[in-house]
Amino acid sequence: MITARFSLRDVVCLATGLLATAMTPHIAIAHQTPVAWPTEDQLQRVQPAVGQSIPVARKIVTHFRHRLNASQLHQLDHVRHHLEMMSRVDAGYLGSDQQKTTISKARLVDYYRWRTEQALFEVLNQLTSPDVIELDFRNGLPRRSPDARIMVDGQDDMLLLRVRRGESSRGNTVSPDHLTVATWDLASERPQSHFAIDIADTGVTYALIDLRRLPDDQTISHLRFVDKATGDDLQTFALTLRAAPKGHLAIDVVDQNGQSIPVLMSLATEEGGRLWEPAEAVDLTTVFNDIVPHLSSSGRGYMFYLPGKRRGRYWVVRPPIEMTLPAGRWDIKVLRGLEFTPIKKTVAVVPHEWTRTTLQPKRWTDMNRRGWYSGDDHVHAQLINSEDARKLMDYTRAVDINVANVLEMGDVMRTYYLQRGFGKDFRVRDQNHWLVPGQEDPRSILGHAIGLNLSSKVRDLDRYLSNEWIAEQIHQQGGLYGHTHVGANACFVHRQMALFTPFGIVDFNSIMQAQLGTELYYDFLNLGFKMTATAGADTPYGGTIGAVRTYAYTGDTEECSPDAWFAAIKRGRTFVTNGPMLDFRVQAALPNGEDALPGDEICSDRNRRLQVTAKAWGDEGAAAPARLRLIKLGEVEREAVANEPNAGSLNLDVEIEVGCGCWIAAHAVSHDGAEAHTTPIYLTREGYRHWDRDKAGALLEKQLNVLEEIEFEISKSERLIRSGAGLLDYWNRRSADQAEAVRKNVAAARNEYRRLKQLLGNE
Repeated sequence: MITARFSLRDVVCLATGLLATAMTPHIAIAHQTPVAWPTEDQLQRVQPAVGQSIPVARKIVTHFRHRLNASQLHQLDHVRHHLEMMSRVDAGYLGSDQQKTTISKARLVDYYRWRTEQALFEVLNQLTSPDVIELDFRNGLPRRSPDARIMVDGQDDMLLLRVRRGESSRGNTVSPDHLTVATWDLASERPQSHFAIDIADTGVTYALIDLRRLPDDQTISHLRFVDKATGDDLQTFALTLRAAPKGHLAIDVVDQNGQSIPVLMSLATEEGGRLWEPAEAVDLTTVFNDIVPHLSSSGRGYMFYLPGKRRGRYWVVRPPIEMTLPAGRWDIKVLRGLEFTPIKKTVAVVPHEWTRTTLQPKRWTDMNRRGWYSGDDHVHAQLINSEDARKLMDYTRAVDINVANVLEMGDVMRTYYLQRGFGKDFRVRDQNHWLVPGQEDPRSILGHAIGLNLSSKVRDLDRYLSNEWIAEQIHQQGGLYGHTHVGANACFVHRQMALFTPFGIVDFNSIMQAQLGTELYYDFLNLGFKMTATAGADTPYGGTIGAVRTYAYTGDTEECSPDAWFAAIKRGRTFVTNGPMLDFRVQAALPNGEDALPGDEICSDRNRRLQVTAKAWGDEGAAAPARLRLIKLGEVEREAVANEPNAGSLNLDVEIEVGCGCWIAAHAVSHDGAEAHTTPIYLTREGYRHWDRDKAGALLEKQLNVLEEIEFEISKSERLIRSGAGLLDYWNRRSADQAEAVRKNVAAARNEYRRLKQLLGNE
């Protein structure tokens, strides 16, 4: 049924898959590395899940590296790999729609879960004291003293117990019978009951205990073991926990004027890399976590999905901050968006003393002074009061985004991420940073659409699949209508593009979310349609605000105006990036003698030669470009390659012929895997269309096939509703009720593609 494919949970799963993919640079969205799927024999060997094995595996991967030797670390890499594969398959990202396989998604997920467990068990079996605490309850063995003394590393605060009770029910000594993970918060005064851990009635149980707020010096508290099958108490231990001493850390982060500024901050132990939440972390849970199921327990830190050394979990922080920490060496990482060099500083926290440090992020480029302003076209967050506005503005300033488009999200049943209003009266400004309400609505079997710069929400459930009407209403407000998830080719956007692109209603297409994806984008460019490129992280599903961004050229080097930014999007003067910057132009090509920039069209009545220049630059050692490409009709026309890994920039200076018309764009790839791509400049020859004549025929057939796919889905919804089985299935009811309107649009789009086929033959 279609219903299950459109729930909020499935959107979360899709974004999770995109993010997991972003963590592995060699797997691209549009052109994936082939996957070697398991054989039937391997699938037959899969065993049932063991307790909380996956949560334990995640904790071991993130917090135990510093405890392991080289051999164990190698095995731990297998655990991490299988975890990532399980996440991707579960999200549907490496399923039958991408890498063809006859194996069901459920079997693949279960297979990689099992492989994760097997690799985890190898790691656990190799651990010895003091990394694991042994407790043996087998009959005939001397009773262990109920008073156990344990020294706890203050920077770790994690206990791993191996509890033995008789022979294993699993028929071997390698696989444990149960795994469990628990958080033990020791802040409570005189807790009402002892902290309990469930263990199996046979074999071996591994219990991973994350200690929180452990007092200084010595703490005595009780740990109770419970039979997970019967609930009976087995034994209670009085644990004497002796913690390492603590010291005090003060951090300030300032701008060039010495003023404290919000930033993204990560604080971690130098040995082991365990993350600690910094003081003054902005609590965004009410605007994000309380709405999104998969964020509900993630705390206030969020993954920043960028390539290379910038990737990691960060908190939005308002310095200056002061906090007490276990003594030892700590790594402080600070990000302030893409235009600043990341900061990493290691400090020593001394017992009972203050350590003070001041950090100042340094720019490696200033795009505003060049007339380019950054924006994120896809941020989901509640914005209903001044507290929400302050939190989101802190976030927007921390990542140095000029325009954050905060989108209320809808479906056929309701909306999410409520906004207090739309239009100029509801924009939020702090210097050159703006929050602008918009919408991601509709979200249907035809894809997800975005409306930017609205004066009022556009939503009519009786016309929910009529995007042409929705676009008209948005345009009458002076807003922009666009398609999202284009780069990822996700959420049925291929249907939306096939159906509505021929109508000339689309102002932009979002081609970067976690990663750049150009497959669909190039398809429609090669059919001669103009396609403005934008980017949005899809916060909080697909990443964090500003991890990817759209730069729009307004020409103003002093002040960001959202109206000028939206006008630049409308004109197509954009590039997208998650690292390097681009300058792309055709010299003196416009009628007024000015250079043509992205989005411009150069019209000619003859074949003429044009001078094209492109420049890419980036932060040396990170986003510095490794390759700069001139793209013509989707293929690399010319390429410059960096001779040195730390070269800060690359240039191309190329003559190109208009020929019978084409489109050209610039594409940069950095040493750390970051990318940037411009909107094209269109070279139009009088009497011709700027398309790829060799590919257009096949691409037109591809779109006609998508139109047939849409008709099939609509008919399927009608059959379901007529059968009476879908009484409460509003997804299919909306599709069935509006089937004739969809078919009318399909017919109009089909006629346009057939007209283009005739035009192609004539050319």
